[in-house]
Amino acid sequence: MTRDADCGKTMILNDWSNFFLGELGAAAALAGLLFVSVSVNQTKILQLGRMADRGLEALAMLMLVLVVASLPLVPGQPPRLLGGEIFVVAALTLVATVQLQRVYLQQLEAQYRPRSARMVAINRSAVSVIALAGLVLLWPAPGCC
Repeated sequence: MTRDADCGKTMILNDWSNFFLGELGAAAALAGLLFVSVSVNQTKILQLGRMADRGLEALAMLMLVLVVASLPLVPGQPPRLLGGEIFVVAALTLVATVQLQRVYLQQLEAQYRPRSARMVAINRSAVSVIALAGLVLLWPAPGCC
């Protein structure tokens, strides 16, 4: 159980530790599989131009999940600090992925842009929801500070 120093209220994170451990393991396994698949098919991927950026984008998003699942496992961490950490990591990931997406969408053939733009919107939304979760934890509880 962690104690929020700003408000004096308690927030139970220990009950969620097994869930975060499961998420952490799944994200690590998927990131490993992605890394191996990119390494095995490196020649083909590099021949497709900016396709390597898509792999990097996927890896960045999996690393985001890995980090966000790890942060709540830090013992004694105040929830507001956790929220700040989650927000910062998600915001940095969003900035990095938007840069990658801009470049490869510009260089993509016109016929593939609509489908790729939908995928980009989904990815940006997913990272934005994680950033929003960090902001929710940052926001003081009603009746506090």
